[in-house]
Amino acid sequence: MSARQITLPFRSRQIEFEADPNADVIGRSYEEGGATITVVETCLNDPRRVMVERDLDGHTWSMPAWLMRLMFKETKRKRAA
Repeated sequence: MSARQITLPFRSRQIEFEADPNADVIGRSYEEGGATITVVETCLNDPRRVMVERDLDGHTWSMPAWLMRLMFKETKRKRAA
């Protein structure tokens, strides 16, 4: 028998950080009734979703990032001439 070395396809040792596509909505908040809803972080399981927290009772849940962007959408007003 001849000895052979087998190499497995392990990941590289260098960690490459990707830019967070939802960084623009993290930290933003809006008021709903008597509570303030704040975007806390990007969801760990799905980078397309964000984690939001209600300050009234501390309840957290995830929701799509596009929906949060829709809530924060600012309407552009016409400039006066």
